[in-house]
Amino acid sequence: MAWVWYDRLDTDFEPAEFDYNSPVRMADTLTSVPIDPILGRPLYRAKSNLKNFESLHCPPTGDPPAVDLIWQEIILRFVPKELVQFLPITLMARDGETQKFSWVLPFGRVRCIDPDRSGVTSKIEKPDITLIISCNYYVHYEKCLGSTHLARDEQQLNHIVISDELRNALAETGESGMFFRPEDIPTMGRRIVN
Repeated sequence: MAWVWYDRLDTDFEPAEFDYNSPVRMADTLTSVPIDPILGRPLYRAKSNLKNFESLHCPPTGDPPAVDLIWQEIILRFVPKELVQFLPITLMARDGETQKFSWVLPFGRVRCIDPDRSGVTSKIEKPDITLIISCNYYVHYEKCLGSTHLARDEQQLNHIVISDELRNALAETGESGMFFRPEDIPTMGRRIVN
């Protein structure tokens, strides 16, 4: 079963927001080749205190997710280093900044979303693929990840999927509020507060 790595919604403070004046464009994160670090660090801004973010392995930053060194090491136990990039980011909080997190940019592509059984609301049909723009709910093909542990769905590139094994290893650190079964992905704007 593939889990979806979605926005973290289980914190009681506001997520950091991407600063679109960053030297790296958000669209660059959907590539299947590394982003050149010489471009600079993506920048996030937050209204919350720095300690809220630094206390987490995977703070709420949206897509792509950002992780600390501990989670990077766990991911690399499952994913070959040539199939993922950890691009350092800068997070500016209300009372300081941190550079302890990096984007997780998977280069692998799989086809997990079943467009015929999912609630696809906008799509582009191509001869060999349905490109999914938006969806009300998701249904995955069974065993769509195969032996892969981290990838993007080739039909909807912001749909990051991970294996049970990788999800469980990351969850052992005490955080798992960003992993959802496809049928449980929350609707836009909904926040789960503990």
